[in-house]
Amino acid sequence: MDKMSQERYNRSRERNDRISALMGQYMLRGYRMLGSVCEVCGTVLLKNLDQEDYCVACKEVDVDLDTQPPAATQDSGNPRLETDTVSQSHQNDEAAAGKHSSLSQDAINTAVQAVNEKILWASCELKASHSTGECHQLCQLLKTCAETLKALKEVER
Repeated sequence: MDKMSQERYNRSRERNDRISALMGQYMLRGYRMLGSVCEVCGTVLLKNLDQEDYCVACKEVDVDLDTQPPAATQDSGNPRLETDTVSQSHQNDEAAAGKHSSLSQDAINTAVQAVNEKILWASCELKASHSTGECHQLCQLLKTCAETLKALKEVER
């Protein structure tokens, strides 16, 4: 893997990690993960407390990336330029669709990993807990995580 590909991979990985972390935080606040993805970026959508679809990537992560100072990114300070350049390098729509699909799959895989880590953490906490209230909250979290995994599996199909 050449240096540019490695940098692209690292930026993509960091973006996916931020998306997963934010999704986890929102789910703990009562947001629900849906079985559909954002038409713009391919990230799994959440349903917010007002019952509106919410894309963490478009509303927060990509906005944060756009506001970074030019020194923080290459290519004229616009991290989306890299994505556009990668997409433009494909000669046909089929290849671009494959790229979008793999980005969606990366987002799904990252979300699944984050949810699995939450399940493991909550299970360990549940074993150690003696508080009825805490046990109830942890069971609710486990139930939500299970529903989330089910939704992610549906999106994968």
